[in-house]
Amino acid sequence: MNIYSILGLKKEAILLDSRLYILKAMCAISAGYLLGNAFSITRLDMISVLLGVMYNLEAINVSGVKGGINQMLASTLGALTTGVLVYMMGYNVNVLTVAIGMGLTLFIALKIDYRMVSPVAIFTSIYMTQFIQRDITGNPSVLLTFQLRIAALGLGVLIAITFNYLFSFLYYRQIGKRRLEFAKLQSLIGLEKTLAELSSVETDHQTNNSLLAFVFNDIEMVKANVESMMKENWLPFNRNEKKNLQVIYEIIKSLKIIMHLAYDSNYIHDHENIPINPKDLKSLSAIISTLRSIDFTRKEKKSYALMNVGTSDSDRVSDNIRLMTIEFNKILNLSQTIQ
Repeated sequence: MNIYSILGLKKEAILLDSRLYILKAMCAISAGYLLGNAFSITRLDMISVLLGVMYNLEAINVSGVKGGINQMLASTLGALTTGVLVYMMGYNVNVLTVAIGMGLTLFIALKIDYRMVSPVAIFTSIYMTQFIQRDITGNPSVLLTFQLRIAALGLGVLIAITFNYLFSFLYYRQIGKRRLEFAKLQSLIGLEKTLAELSSVETDHQTNNSLLAFVFNDIEMVKANVESMMKENWLPFNRNEKKNLQVIYEIIKSLKIIMHLAYDSNYIHDHENIPINPKDLKSLSAIISTLRSIDFTRKEKKSYALMNVGTSDSDRVSDNIRLMTIEFNKILNLSQTIQ
């Protein structure tokens, strides 16, 4: 083990452009610090400025814009409702004020995006009850608190969106291929675990389910990234690059189908104790070895012979392997068209 393997990032992190993300974060946080201190109002709440920057840095600009808008909307409405609540219930904040304010903020955030509650919106609700500003006469003011929070957060979000836009030009041509290579590596982990489970008499279904769940999440993340890139109308994609994104998207869908079939095969093997045909294990092993040899980030493309699909079988595991082979042949064909 060399020093680079100890101190360096994993290949998966590099494929997710983590190095460029670190650089982008350093540049964006520096801009946030300088601009935040440049304005008299935002310098009073630098934490909100810097949090707004970091929470909205994304690999894809369109994701950052949508996420930033959602966070601003949820935070603004949360700050407004919590502020009104504090004003009506009095500035001597108690447990009831904090609880109701948080409940209203969570409700609003989930109405905007039911998949995720923005951490910024949560912080805003706490902020409105715990960091109430005072006016020039020394009296607590909900209005000043609201103005300060939204101004500081808004500046941070604006800076993040700007840097998402600028940095996207540095790597947008390769990001699709790198994300696809990442999805391939994660799929290999799931398939290798599946092969080990199907080859073994004793199974650890719970552990395998957890691992495949992580693989599904990673593939879905990549799929969402590619979909976002396909919506980026402002990026100067040429015709070949647009075609590449569509091909990459189709390959990712096939990888997802293969992993679903692998999950089903594991389930059947664990719950029904169906004996596994050695030919199926050999076919799955061939899929793994061939997939491992493919590098989607390289310009040079190897030629791969299509695998023998076989015939339909009443055995569900065998049929799953057959369907996996069909999807993998699609991947082999599509991989040759990436430029």
